[in-house]
Amino acid sequence: MTIAWADHGVRSRCDRDERHGLRAALFGIETTAEGLCHHRARLTPVEIDQLAQALLEEVRRVRALLEDRTDAPATIDLADAIAPVINLARASGQRVRSAVRPGIVVDGRRDSIAQVLVALLDNARRHAPGSPIELRVRASGDDVTLYVEDRGPGMPHQMHDQAFERGARGQCSNGTGLGLFIVRQLMIDQGASVTVHHRPGGGTSFQLRFPTAAPR
Repeated sequence: MTIAWADHGVRSRCDRDERHGLRAALFGIETTAEGLCHHRARLTPVEIDQLAQALLEEVRRVRALLEDRTDAPATIDLADAIAPVINLARASGQRVRSAVRPGIVVDGRRDSIAQVLVALLDNARRHAPGSPIELRVRASGDDVTLYVEDRGPGMPHQMHDQAFERGARGQCSNGTGLGLFIVRQLMIDQGASVTVHHRPGGGTSFQLRFPTAAPR
């Protein structure tokens, strides 16, 4: 009986994790569709194409979540993987500045990288509202680090070590405590890692570290 209850608890946690990922993806789809429907007259043809492509990527991500697909890590162009997410965020009103240029390749999963960035941008939207989000990258030796940084109030230093634990929330947070937990799991599952730090000058800096793609 104890084992049965334990299995039920694991399934319940998995279901909550999946619902959290689906909600994030559906939010992206909704904001993109809204942008295309209500702001089309103000968009350039290039921006319309970018949003349409972002919408397609989000639909594919929902399908991957529903199918529980676990593709093996592959060589991914980092800028190409995060471009649809950036377009989605901008369509929803977030100010996202990216200094990530094409040609930086890592070993990872495209869908997982996109889902991680969606979760971090959503985290910034809730905890650093109105703050611009800056993305930059640093390549060093065997790894590539993607920085996702805001200028919000910042995460208390004592929260840094437990931020990625299941259910971890700040005192004033009304979230589920699943977002950053899922981020860490997605990074680990593709052989990568994530840490959080105080940003010099104020704000929070999430650092996503990926293995540099080996020559094929």
